[in-house]
Amino acid sequence: MSFFRRDEGGPVPAAAAATRPAPAPGRSPAAATRIAAGTRVEGEVRGATEVRVEGEVAGQVRVEGRVVVAAGGRIEGHVTARTVEVAGRIEGDVRAAERVEVVASGVVQGDIAAPRVVIAEGAFFKGRVDMGAGNAGDDGTPPAAAGGPPPAGRGRQ
Repeated sequence: MSFFRRDEGGPVPAAAAATRPAPAPGRSPAAATRIAAGTRVEGEVRGATEVRVEGEVAGQVRVEGRVVVAAGGRIEGHVTARTVEVAGRIEGDVRAAERVEVVASGVVQGDIAAPRVVIAEGAFFKGRVDMGAGNAGDDGTPPAAAGGPPPAGRGRQ
């Protein structure tokens, strides 16, 4: 038995299990949806689990869990989730029930609405930030546009 081989469904040696990072509480690594680099998805992405975008999405992303846009990932459309982490690019409005974080390599061109917003030094952001009450709703309306359509040139629906 090798410590470097993965046996799908088989027992994991104790030494290998000890070095493997534990999943975050309440989250299973198998519960995440991954859009791989080199893949382009057109249309609406909906679900209850985490979505990790390493490729491209052209359309709205609405999930109950977390959305992670990896360094090479890109979303052209509105994003609604519990939390959103951006290391890649989002062209559209972002709404989160808990938190939005744009790391140094991240780009957001659109409005952000969330109770907590972190924009790292070196990140690019063009839009408005709304950290007021009532951002947690998932009613499909873009942030900072109270009942109206998103401003022209901001993502696709």
